[in-house]
Amino acid sequence: MTMAGAGGQILITGGGGMIGAHLARRFVGDGRRVTVTTRSSGCPARLEDVKDRLQILRVDLRDSDSVSDMVSRAEPDVVIHLASTAFNPPPTVTSHIDVNVLGMVHLVESLRDRSGLKIVHAGSAAQYNDGDDLSEDMEQSPTTWLGISKTCAAAVLHGAGRIYGLDTVELRLFTPYGPWERPGRLIPFTILAALRGEAVQLGDGRPERDYVHIDDVVDAFQRAMTKKLPTGSAINVGSGVGRSVAAVASRILELMGKPVDLKIGTKPARADEIWKSSARISRAKELLDWRPLIDFDEGLRRTIDWLRTNRQRAESLT
Repeated sequence: MTMAGAGGQILITGGGGMIGAHLARRFVGDGRRVTVTTRSSGCPARLEDVKDRLQILRVDLRDSDSVSDMVSRAEPDVVIHLASTAFNPPPTVTSHIDVNVLGMVHLVESLRDRSGLKIVHAGSAAQYNDGDDLSEDMEQSPTTWLGISKTCAAAVLHGAGRIYGLDTVELRLFTPYGPWERPGRLIPFTILAALRGEAVQLGDGRPERDYVHIDDVVDAFQRAMTKKLPTGSAINVGSGVGRSVAAVASRILELMGKPVDLKIGTKPARADEIWKSSARISRAKELLDWRPLIDFDEGLRRTIDWLRTNRQRAESLT
């Protein structure tokens, strides 16, 4: 089998999202052959300017025939599996299970005869419970349906690796941010409100997240894809620092010159809120020779600049 690191075919599921769009751009810029999948017809907005350099397939992970057809058409040497439900706004429990768990079953079954193929799966910090310095060796006790479904999906992935001889790696992502992020998420929401001259109105300011810039996330995926790793590896991708909603929004407005007011507590907190979340990243340093290189303030400045330039496009993203 041709290795992806040497120029093989890369399949990215969920390629129309923020992470997929950045990965697709990086890979085609490196001269790789890339197939991306999307749930809807047509070209995702984030990929419009590189669509002529990609194969774009409409795929429903809940449909085994659709997934099998995807694999036949893409003929991948490596799969980066990003397609997933979201944390917020939360879909139904059934959607979490159908997309994340059943979708994973369909994916690995479609690859069962491709021993040695590498799958790099986007796991989630939601697989852990609340806590700081969260380690991959900790018992997973998720308190959200996203986390539960991601934990089940990872078990299916690594089980298939053992049974079918697939090379499986799970990157447990904490909170990626940067260009092309959905406008309703904290960082773009705050920046876009300020650019419109509107007060930034948020809910409870206490929840903490571990923010990692998208360029660092892309680097982690590239390293996981090309390095020889123990099959079944689970690796955290974060900064190692938890930052509260209030602190992040406040810092954004400071960097923008405090153009509008910040109002905390104007929206109710989620019933299943995760209050603290930060990663231990020693395994990423050891196995991937990876650590985040983009300072948080620098990452915010880059995101602010991008949104100033691309405000109209950003506000229309889903």
